Amino acid sequence: MGAAPSPPPLPCRMDLPDPSLPKHILDVWVIVLIILATILVMTALVLCPATAIIIYRVRTHPTRNGIV
Repeated sequence: MGAAPSPPPLPCRMDLPDPSLPKHILDVWVIVLIILATILVMTALVLCPATAIIIYRVRTHPTRNGIV
């Protein structure tokens, strides 16, 4: 008579997903950085053309060129 077979090893705690917490693809701080970077890029896209137009009009103003 042989010994009884040993039971299969218990699964590790990391193998069991916790149903109370949702699985995030990205960490929260990565999402915050992406949002801040998006706000920064959109602000630059709005302000840069307006700044370029203001600089152009100031540089080509008629009184500055001595026309008037």
